[in-house]
Amino acid sequence: MLQITLPGDLNNVPFHTYYMTVSGHLNYTFYGNYMAKKHKSKVEHLPYSEAAQAYLACNLDLELAVSYLIEQLTAAGELENTVIVLSGDHYPYGLTDEEMDELAGYELERKFEKFKSTLIIWSGSMEEPIEVDKVCSSLDVMPTIANLMGLTYDSRLLAGQDILSPSPGLVEFNDRSWISDLGRYDAAENVFTPNPGVDIGNDYARNTLRRVNKAFEYSAKILEYDYFRKVLK
Repeated sequence: MLQITLPGDLNNVPFHTYYMTVSGHLNYTFYGNYMAKKHKSKVEHLPYSEAAQAYLACNLDLELAVSYLIEQLTAAGELENTVIVLSGDHYPYGLTDEEMDELAGYELERKFEKFKSTLIIWSGSMEEPIEVDKVCSSLDVMPTIANLMGLTYDSRLLAGQDILSPSPGLVEFNDRSWISDLGRYDAAENVFTPNPGVDIGNDYARNTLRRVNKAFEYSAKILEYDYFRKVLK
């Protein structure tokens, strides 16, 4: 995909390209997944089950794509002028809980931790790595990049917030559970658990839950009242 499209992009600098890959998707076997079979020899020595090996194998195509991207940007003299953003959009739901534990190296907490991933924002012009330890979701990627690039945007059209802002992180789950920089709320159990060492009153959990409920309410109204049509007139 990159081999076909990237040369055209590099002829039109500056450029913006969005790639969505499904090469790492299930099923995770060496017989029903061409991508996994393609890279089987590179993973079969690993001490994992076949499904875990196949998951790693089929994701090697993404590794090759990113390597190719960096090579071509370097050759074109554009690596230091390009920002690369890499984000996963879900956990590997083609694996069982036990197979995900294999890859993690320990037993994952099921409610929240299996959703944990890493957002990578990188440019060849960076002098050293910077780690931001803050919860965020895919909704927060666009406003973060827009602010980093100095782009003007209408915040009324976005549900997320700039990850690098001083605002505390908050991630909402579809059952109205949530996780923040201070703790996590399990909607099924109606229990808020503060992070270790955090001393916080009950008002924080109640106020944050109210905010999450309002976000769901307004999201439904956006569709019900065709909000974007009115805003973009």
